[in-house]
Amino acid sequence: MKRTILSIFMLLTGLGIAAAQNADVLKSDAISAESQEQYADAARLFEEAHAAYKAQNQLDTVCVYRAGMNYVKLDQFEKALPLLEEVYGLNYNTGRTSRLLADAYYGLKQPEKSEEVLLKGKESVPAEAVEFDKKLAYLYFNTGQYEKAAESFGIVNEANPGKKSYMYLYGFSLERIKKYDEAIAIFETMQEQFPGDKRSKKMLGVTMFEKTDVQNEAEVKRYEENKKAKLEDYIGTKKRLEDINEGYEHARVILEESLTEYPNDQLVITSLYQLYKKQFKEDKAEQMKKRMK
Repeated sequence: MKRTILSIFMLLTGLGIAAAQNADVLKSDAISAESQEQYADAARLFEEAHAAYKAQNQLDTVCVYRAGMNYVKLDQFEKALPLLEEVYGLNYNTGRTSRLLADAYYGLKQPEKSEEVLLKGKESVPAEAVEFDKKLAYLYFNTGQYEKAAESFGIVNEANPGKKSYMYLYGFSLERIKKYDEAIAIFETMQEQFPGDKRSKKMLGVTMFEKTDVQNEAEVKRYEENKKAKLEDYIGTKKRLEDINEGYEHARVILEESLTEYPNDQLVITSLYQLYKKQFKEDKAEQMKKRMK
């Protein structure tokens, strides 16, 4: 009887050791697959290792975290979400986990939850605030929240001066919220720092046109509303409109150059169409109209 009990005990112990070893092997294989950028295999193996550890009443948070991380890399957000929520609840690697979880929520079209996690993470891990600001900036930009995007990209741009992508998106966000002077300053700086950059040149032309057009409409409205306009008022308006037309000309030159580089860009085409109309260049305006979609 004692031998039987001992045999059963040894068998169970052996099975337990084998299971633990199997979990370790799966984890090791997962690490190897990840190092070779085989993310699908890595995600699956980390998840299997997690299950194997769990069967032994063990929790290996590294396996859970890295399984979720690799599923995010594969854009398999539904698989990533429960894993990342699990480690997020355990406060494991809070900064990185928060940002990965935010990516999963965004990928599943839940931008509000993504924003909530990022804001909470920024508060919880102040040392990584800029990394959270980067995520927030892109989130706001991609969801059309340009006021917030401009604020976040302003912070990111200050923390990472001279980085082309941040500068461009900062300037673009400013243009979207009609802060034309600030946007123009950004795009002009980019043209100085990156002379061959086509995107910033295109947006410089677009923003210059938009700023000039606002000035033109304001001047025309001001004159038309002045019922008692005198000769000197007319002369002053005429001079201001001539100055405004110089703004149109500067924008036109840049936009026409950009049109050769972006022949199907609707923002450039629409801007040129409106600009030509303001300059009474009807033939050119008609050409642009035919290219509008």
